[in-house]
Amino acid sequence: MPTKNDRGEKLNVSPGEAVGVVAAQSIGEPGTQMILRSFHAAGISSIITTKGLPRIIEIVDARKKPKFPMMRITLEKGYAKDYEKVRKVWRKLEEVTVSKLIKERGGFSEDLGARIMVLNLDKERLHTYEITPSQVASRLKKVSGIEIGMDGMEIRIKVNGTKDMKLTRQTFVQIRKAVVSGVPNIEKALVQEGQGGEFYITTAGSNMAAVMDIEGVDKWHIYSNDIFEVARVYGVEAARNLIAHELFETMSEEGFTVSFRHPALVADAMTHTGQIRSIGRHGVAGEKESVFARAAYEETVKHFTNAGVFGEVDRLNGVAENILIGKQISVGTGMVRLAVRKDELKKIKAEE
Repeated sequence: MPTKNDRGEKLNVSPGEAVGVVAAQSIGEPGTQMILRSFHAAGISSIITTKGLPRIIEIVDARKKPKFPMMRITLEKGYAKDYEKVRKVWRKLEEVTVSKLIKERGGFSEDLGARIMVLNLDKERLHTYEITPSQVASRLKKVSGIEIGMDGMEIRIKVNGTKDMKLTRQTFVQIRKAVVSGVPNIEKALVQEGQGGEFYITTAGSNMAAVMDIEGVDKWHIYSNDIFEVARVYGVEAARNLIAHELFETMSEEGFTVSFRHPALVADAMTHTGQIRSIGRHGVAGEKESVFARAAYEETVKHFTNAGVFGEVDRLNGVAENILIGKQISVGTGMVRLAVRKDELKKIKAEE
């Protein structure tokens, strides 16, 4: 009996089936109907994630950084149903810069000639992030070459050691970008409630390694859409699973029914060497052993020239190269080879 996966699908295939072609067709055909858009997660207007065709392209091209990285952080059992404990974790997550703590209008003023900047802190924003003005001032003291004066909700900063307006301006920008609390690269964090009454945290931005060190976070249930970060933190097998899952879920969300085996095969092809490779000419297709197979994809002249210069040999073992030269391919009935014993052949000839 054929084995089945958790979706009840039969996993066995017939001998000689062209699984690569079928997988490419099963993903490529729905891809032509996908909408070119970015998707706002339901109810989370401030967290955007790439969906549809742009996400498919992002995955198969093995982009080092997704356009909109995000994480879903599950909390340990002692935290998941306690909102106050969840808020404590949330406060440690979101990256809070000085620019998030000043007033929206008139939050700062600059005098480049006198090399002075004044920050006007917003009381409500400080309360939201549970940060005091003294904590902000304490963080800014770590910036070299400045003097800090404080008067209630106003922080006065003077740049010393330079009269260069460009350097002064760069220092002012650095001050507003200074991180007061939270995890770097986590631009936004939101607490959400699941169907079972357990809370979880969704973030815009991804930094799995730093999040794992926070007390209360379930280290084995952090989900990130950043494939390379998952590979660095959890290993290439986890990255392989993420590629397959993201491809399958992206197509499912667009309303296409695709067997999981097809994205899983693509994920295997991208990661079986231990590294994440793109599908294109800089990855899987461009690293094929066959000269004809590489030339049939892209940069034909370059591949034939290099093959001639370096004396490469093409054994014609694959599908693409045999199609190119008109030879029967080793797929389907092309896999069958007929053998006849010599003595039987003699009898046949004798009968003829």
